[in-house]
Amino acid sequence: MRIFKCLALLAILAMSAVTMPSVGAAQEKKPAPRVALSNAYLGNAWRRSMVAAFEKAGAKAKDDGLISSWQVSNAPGENSATEQIAQLKALLLDKPDILIVNPASAEALNPTLQQACNQGTVVVIFDSSTDLKCAHVVSNSFSDWARLSTQAIIDGIGGKGNVLIARGVQGSPPEKEMYAVQKKLLDAQPGIKVVGEVFTFCDASKAQEALLGIIASLPEVNGVVGCGEGLGAVQAFLAAGRKAPVVAFAPSGRALKFWGEGNGGPGSVAVMSDPGQGVAALFAAIDIYNGQDVPRVTVFPPVVVSDKARDAWIAAVGDDQIASWQWTKELVDKQIQANIAGTVGEAALPPVPIH
Repeated sequence: MRIFKCLALLAILAMSAVTMPSVGAAQEKKPAPRVALSNAYLGNAWRRSMVAAFEKAGAKAKDDGLISSWQVSNAPGENSATEQIAQLKALLLDKPDILIVNPASAEALNPTLQQACNQGTVVVIFDSSTDLKCAHVVSNSFSDWARLSTQAIIDGIGGKGNVLIARGVQGSPPEKEMYAVQKKLLDAQPGIKVVGEVFTFCDASKAQEALLGIIASLPEVNGVVGCGEGLGAVQAFLAAGRKAPVVAFAPSGRALKFWGEGNGGPGSVAVMSDPGQGVAALFAAIDIYNGQDVPRVTVFPPVVVSDKARDAWIAAVGDDQIASWQWTKELVDKQIQANIAGTVGEAALPPVPIH
């Protein structure tokens, strides 16, 4: 009888093992994440292009089942960390699975972002840096952007002459990083004199207004080193009856058309950090959420528009939009693998968009 009972018990256990799913199998598939984007500033074309690209990618990612929902929250004001902290605290009440942040400060947000990490939210910073250990970073190399554009202007003016520095979003980590590179390159040129500095927030209209206010007090300016406000800089100099300097254009549709019509000194360049970084951050965050291997810092390429490709970009970019790489999840995954392998410079760029 005892043997019979034991055999019966073993049979029941065997049937249970067949019919009941394992705990591991039940945990393999996570629900599609809820995503929130916190943006500190919306006052220039780059930020507006970034948000537009993110909204388009977010909608498609939801349709594809990669995420369950997404929202974008833009802080008011001029890149205020205080206002963004209040915004972040409101977003965290919804307990998003993924929080993507374009920050006003590399340090001031850390306590709030740590709260997000503590509640299990995947935190990805882009267009900036952070020393917060629980956060991942997706970024262009601002040093490369500053180096490429500044060196082009140095070469364009033949290594000598007067230069004006048009600085970016005041107080932002990218601005500080770029300014350090710009100063280092310019200080190494004994034939170049910096005759002034002005904050333009990397925006053509703000640059035009700011420069018109100081041009009368400036000597001849041969080049304007900046972060993509070249259109406004050239317009300001022409309006003041001055010769157009060599500038760093933004790769906006309007600036590219203006440049293509022969405006700007010979040697001008169009290069900028990629507004598509927000989309790259979205797909990287999805990988992190799903347990895939993603480096804590992943570098993506800036947008550089050559003379040869300019017409194709003009056809694809609206007048008030900034050219951005069209990142897909597949392309982002390849870029992540290139970062892991140490072959970022060899990674294939996305194709120029087709209008």
